[in-house]
Amino acid sequence: MNFYRTVILFTALAVSTVASAQWDPQDIASRIPDQGEYHLALFNDENRDGFMRLGWYHEGETLTVYDRTMMPSAEVYETYHATMDAKNLNPRTVAIRFHQGTAILGIKANLNENEITGQRTVERIGQETDISELASDKPPGTILRAVSFLLPLMLDTDSGQEITYDWYSPLTGQVEKVTLTSHDGGEVETPSGVFQTTRWELRGGNPENDIYVSHAETPQIIRIDVIGQPLQFLAVESSNSG
Repeated sequence: MNFYRTVILFTALAVSTVASAQWDPQDIASRIPDQGEYHLALFNDENRDGFMRLGWYHEGETLTVYDRTMMPSAEVYETYHATMDAKNLNPRTVAIRFHQGTAILGIKANLNENEITGQRTVERIGQETDISELASDKPPGTILRAVSFLLPLMLDTDSGQEITYDWYSPLTGQVEKVTLTSHDGGEVETPSGVFQTTRWELRGGNPENDIYVSHAETPQIIRIDVIGQPLQFLAVESSNSG
């Protein structure tokens, strides 16, 4: 698995009638708890091979989202840190350090009212650092890709919902139109137990995902499938082991 293919991989998460629905970022933002985190083990061809730890916290009017993802077999480790307006999810900044082997991809982006600026660097041992500038338009209402892995926790559980929005994916540098569609996820077995779930199809970006949410007590994401790849994130018994 080469460096750039791995970057794309990690930018890396039904039969019912689907009804399009308007969604209100301010309403969703008001539902997000002051802080939280979920921790899933990564399985590669059914073999445990890393983890994903995605969390968030509020500081005044700022919502910060962070992610730590590791895949040892590919020598991959990603750190992610982003800030946004806590009232409406409007993105402000995002920073990524993506390690594979001896190569490091760095991204720092500022998201203003209608544009995205910043810098992308690629460092390799013994070579001069590649530097390129980021400059692209930001359509109104654009949110960060990582927020898509929080939305299913805040949305209603009914099957047949569909919301459409633009996301900015820092690793690909693209603004893409995506949809989240809800279905009955049925019973899902994970290393931490068996859950009745809602399955959210995340389509339109790269990679696409199926996100399974359990609502037994409080909403929790217990499984994420990476469509087209033999990769799956599953809830595990201990939230402290990688």
